[in-house]
Amino acid sequence: MLRRPLTAVVLLATIVSVSCRIAVPGGAGRRRAAEDPRALVRGAVLYEGYCAGCHGADGRGDGPVAGVLNLRPTDLRAPEVLGGASDEQVIERLLHGTPLRTSAAPEGIGEERQLAALERYVQGLSQRDASAIRAGRLVFERQCAACHGVYGEGMGVIMPDRPLPDLHKAQLRLTDRALASVIRKGIGEMPASELGSAELQAVIAYLRVLSPGYRLYGTYCAACHGDDGRGVHPEDLLPPAITAPSIDSAHLAALSPAERRTRMLHMFRRERGLMPHFREILGPDELRDILAYLRG
Repeated sequence: MLRRPLTAVVLLATIVSVSCRIAVPGGAGRRRAAEDPRALVRGAVLYEGYCAGCHGADGRGDGPVAGVLNLRPTDLRAPEVLGGASDEQVIERLLHGTPLRTSAAPEGIGEERQLAALERYVQGLSQRDASAIRAGRLVFERQCAACHGVYGEGMGVIMPDRPLPDLHKAQLRLTDRALASVIRKGIGEMPASELGSAELQAVIAYLRVLSPGYRLYGTYCAACHGDDGRGVHPEDLLPPAITAPSIDSAHLAALSPAERRTRMLHMFRRERGLMPHFREILGPDELRDILAYLRG
């Protein structure tokens, strides 16, 4: 009894979706759509499921997932983005990460800066006391993060009248003794703390690692490699076929700078959810359908 109305609703939604397609320049997709109009329908569904979260419903690069991950996806409507590339070139980009000649340089500069910050943090990973840092983070989240934010950047849920200092920069100017004094006695609007000696030292250990590299490592690497770089047991979090190698000074020393950078860049892009790893989900025919939808 309900099948016909439900089918009608789905069909109507599909028609509306296809009628609102993005219309990115490019003749190859239009020819494919003319040969097989169903490609538009398939492409609309695939785009909504796999692309719209970052690129947005109309390709502006303002999808909700991009906001959460602090990404700046390409505006697919810009003529210079896909208009100057063939379907095969775009598919190579999506499947294998081959750069498009239309790729924007500023994004590469930002990625290089993030990669450099991540590499600086990883190189000192094995020299840090991971248990003290972990304990300090728990205390910091309980006592300080509401105002300072989890990573000390001054973006907590409670916003004072004036901006708070970036604790990564502030701790570079202070000795351990000075940090302990500030935490115990308070400063400005910051109240005094009654932390015990062990908790105080743990918080200082945590403050010492605050950096862009620490945040990047915690976001993109720690789930597999662990807080201390020694790896997480595959049976705990990962599929059995995946193993995460230990990241210690001996392991890093065995790699050339170029090889180390290549491996870090690969995993950095993978864990950020960037497009080259769509090859694990989508095939060339499905990607052609998406391009037909975009160009239609």
